[in-house]
Amino acid sequence: MTDQKEQGCLNFTRGNKIHILREIAPLLPHYRMTRVLRAVDAWQWKNARNENYFTFSYRQIAEFEGMSVPTVRRGIADLIKYDLLIKHEAVTSYGQQPNAYKIAWSILDAVVNDGEPLLLDLDEITGDETETPAPDLDQKSSQVLKVGGDQFDHPPDHDAPPESAQVVNVGGDHSDHPPDQFDQASLYPLININPPPSHKALVTITPERVVVEKELRLMGVGLASKAIETALGRGCSLDDVLQLIEYARSKPDAYGPGALKNRVCEALPGEDPSQGWPRESDEFLKQQRQAVAQKEGSQASRKTAEREAKRKANQRAQQELEREYGPQLDRLKRDELLDFVKAHCEPVIVRALAQNPDVHRSPGFYRVTLLEALRDQATGMPGEV
Repeated sequence: MTDQKEQGCLNFTRGNKIHILREIAPLLPHYRMTRVLRAVDAWQWKNARNENYFTFSYRQIAEFEGMSVPTVRRGIADLIKYDLLIKHEAVTSYGQQPNAYKIAWSILDAVVNDGEPLLLDLDEITGDETETPAPDLDQKSSQVLKVGGDQFDHPPDHDAPPESAQVVNVGGDHSDHPPDQFDQASLYPLININPPPSHKALVTITPERVVVEKELRLMGVGLASKAIETALGRGCSLDDVLQLIEYARSKPDAYGPGALKNRVCEALPGEDPSQGWPRESDEFLKQQRQAVAQKEGSQASRKTAEREAKRKANQRAQQELEREYGPQLDRLKRDELLDFVKAHCEPVIVRALAQNPDVHRSPGFYRVTLLEALRDQATGMPGEV
């Protein structure tokens, strides 16, 4: 088991990557990092599957995942800061610097194996990240942000030196300039008593989503809301999730609640709902074998009953022929019988009767054939036995 796990860490197949993306979500400090990382992976899988480094624009990722461009910009900046996304510096002949990135799967896998969440930086803990403008990754800014200093918001029109002259200390080092006694923020840094609302508080729960969550819970899935949220974050719709539920319901006892939850979390938009499932349970396969054996047994019993019914019907028909035309056949003389056979029977019957004139006196094929010929002569129409 250990060897298989080590090989799985080294061989980042599509299944390994999907597993890492699912497990890394609760370990990242920002939910936008999870969404952007999944969007970048999905974009690469769709457009640059075989490329090591690949390029994209913020707008492409935003449209692919349904996020705003500033959110994508901040998410990519966070991923680069934590070394989860590697940016390749390259300059074209026109002096343009394209965005070339590579997902650091080895680092992501190490974080998942450790199981320890990534910690926020000091500036993110003391500051309000919702008010911090997104950094521009393509342009270098001449302004150095202040950390641990003035925490109050200033109106846009307040007096301030030009941006090129704004250089402040990072990390709260005020050795060169002692704190102002009237600057209460520098003496008593603000503490977030109540943490900012999480992304879950901003999710609108529609009636359709409530129905889908109820269906998942009926199938035994405990974390139904989280599974749906993961599927929606990968670009799937509620109809895609419902199709997966209906497929699992069409094969009772084949997949457990965990298999259904993992399949929903790993779903992709427009994917065939019958694909991507694990092996069916042993109980389901046993039931399938029993059903096939029962069906084959029923078919064999039905065929046997049909043959028996046909045999009895033929037996009754032969008895009826024997009762009506048997005495007449026995009264025919040899010459009369030969003339009758030549006129009404096939050549094989004629040859058999010529070789053995008494062949028709014992029950069997020849006697039944002669009785049928007598019946056809009497009724004027052939019958069937």
